[in-house]
Amino acid sequence: MPRIRNVQSSGTRNFFAICASALSLGAICGSFDPVPAGEDLQLTRVTSVITETDNTSDVPLPPDLEASPSDSVSPVQSISGVQPVSSGDLNNNDAIKFSLLLLKDGGRFIDNIGHYRVMFEKRERIKGDIGELETMELKVRHTPNFSVYMKWKTGDAGRQLLYNDEYDDKLMIVKLGGLKGRILPALKLDPLGSEAKAGARYPVTEAGISGMIRQMIVHRENDLNHGHGVDCRRLANEVFDERECYCFKYEYLAPKFNPLYRKSIVLMDTRYHVPLKVVSYTWSDNAEGMTTEQLDEMTMIEDYAFRQLDMGAKLVAEDFSRDNPAYRM
Repeated sequence: MPRIRNVQSSGTRNFFAICASALSLGAICGSFDPVPAGEDLQLTRVTSVITETDNTSDVPLPPDLEASPSDSVSPVQSISGVQPVSSGDLNNNDAIKFSLLLLKDGGRFIDNIGHYRVMFEKRERIKGDIGELETMELKVRHTPNFSVYMKWKTGDAGRQLLYNDEYDDKLMIVKLGGLKGRILPALKLDPLGSEAKAGARYPVTEAGISGMIRQMIVHRENDLNHGHGVDCRRLANEVFDERECYCFKYEYLAPKFNPLYRKSIVLMDTRYHVPLKVVSYTWSDNAEGMTTEQLDEMTMIEDYAFRQLDMGAKLVAEDFSRDNPAYRM
């Protein structure tokens, strides 16, 4: 089987925020083949500038949206098969700047919300092994302390994870699903420790939409600083989870411009400017003779999605408390 380049990541790494970043506690596997790039992620927190939210965005619309935006919208069938817009195309540098402005605007917006509820989907490649699609309910609070609660709907259904920066120990609490969860007590883990890292590409401290945005901003700023080496295109708008989205595709010419990602496709809500769907692919040492579809299948390392985003959810302090009787932690 072709092996994927095992590139040691330097600088910052995307979470895409992803990701986003639901944590599972699967057993630490030995060696897998192929091994993707970017296993040793080094995350950089980008400080978000929090301002009062109003109804006016400081992000300009691209030329083709001066007409009817709905003309270019089509339901998402395959995120890798989207087509470029037919008119008003932005050039490479302007497309990067436009996507960066959207991310910063969306970051301010989501931070100002205070809290929200969303269904988070993830599929990741860890140590060369591509995992199954996991779906979890995600509750996030930004103030007065960053807090996250997750409950798995698929995978280890019933598993729960709670992290609340308010607690002095700065540990996350994990209660396993199924019979194990009934028998075993909840676990206290260092979110940056080896056990937590065994089943996820990003720590819980970067979970949620804000964490994904911070990581994406780092990559977009690096793209602008390089000035070349990446082909960024704004594609035709798409509909994802019943929301109209801008669509961007980033393709890098060589690993020196981005050691982790060869290609990324991003869907961002046109109204709130937050990323809702992100799929990324890493590098391969042996892509000769492969079709684009085969290469993408072999090198896909991150697939994240936010669905059913509820920004008006009635969340209270107990939703992020270790003493919540409903969690039985």
